[in-house]
Amino acid sequence: LPEYEEIPVELRLPEEVWKEYKRIEDKFTDVMKYQRMIAQRVMSAFMSLLTVYPDQPYDMEPVLDPISETPLVQPKDTGTPDTLNAKDVWLLEKVKEKIARHERVVIYTSWVRIDTQERLEKLFREHGISACVLRSTVPTAKREEWIEKQVKNGVHVLITNPQLLETGLDLNDFTTLIYYNISYKLFTLRQSSRRSWRINQKAPRIEVYFLYFKGVMQHRAIRLMASKLAVAGVIEGNLTDEGLAAMSECQDLTTLLAQELTLGLKNGTEDIGDVFKKMAFLKPEGETGTEVFEGEAELVEPDAAEEPVAVEKPAAKADTTVILNMAAQTAKPKSGAKKKAAVLENQLSLFDIWETLSA
Repeated sequence: LPEYEEIPVELRLPEEVWKEYKRIEDKFTDVMKYQRMIAQRVMSAFMSLLTVYPDQPYDMEPVLDPISETPLVQPKDTGTPDTLNAKDVWLLEKVKEKIARHERVVIYTSWVRIDTQERLEKLFREHGISACVLRSTVPTAKREEWIEKQVKNGVHVLITNPQLLETGLDLNDFTTLIYYNISYKLFTLRQSSRRSWRINQKAPRIEVYFLYFKGVMQHRAIRLMASKLAVAGVIEGNLTDEGLAAMSECQDLTTLLAQELTLGLKNGTEDIGDVFKKMAFLKPEGETGTEVFEGEAELVEPDAAEEPVAVEKPAAKADTTVILNMAAQTAKPKSGAKKKAAVLENQLSLFDIWETLSA
């Protein structure tokens, strides 16, 4: 197998977008804390808005009060379809770099209800880059043939939803995979990210990038997914693929993110780049790191005091052997032993490993 590495890329929102995002987030926090009658009913709408607004800060629908049907929050337009955000600037430069090395790129966009796919296809074509969009209208049985045809026609960039490629396809012609945004399903993420990392892959290295904006919901999502990927990597040898898939499908990451934002869950997660680095398959002297990109667009780092949740650094990194020992001890508790802390109803325990690591 070739080298394989997953690399998170931290980006920063323009000040105007950041301020409007914070206003929406503050309103969400108030509703969750003080309007319990409607909190659960509007949580999904708020979470969806907070997730996609940084990528598309325009044409967003209001979140309505389910009782009075009046807007709880009306998002302001702080951008236009023609405005390049930091992800677009970074993505364009990275794609040009890969094409110069005679490589092809897959771009995953999970949030298809916004205009990301159309915008990116237009952006690449304006810069003379051959790009195509694989949509769900292409039958599953014909998707591999469809992709092969696009490659023969000279396409450099394939844009699609990761769920369309999560199983059954080899993408050996594409050596770089970039998640413009991610799904909350761990199984989809793990399967789609390995479409090019195959035994018959002739390229020496596969790179997978995850783009996210600092200090917003996307940041929390990628951090939680990184933690779950690390733990799953430790325990998956004892589980079948079906068991892992079932475990992933039952994770309610939306609820977990909401709980973290409103309640401030205890966090024992390492730096995101360090977590992903541990899961890489590298030869000696491999490249590292979380990329921090400073694009051409005017980007402003949010003030630390304004960030919704502070991230605690662990005193020391957890050794894999220690994690396995803790998992074994948790799976077979001694008679009469008591749990140290209760697990929230919607918080995935991963056989209580998460609780043990957070304690």
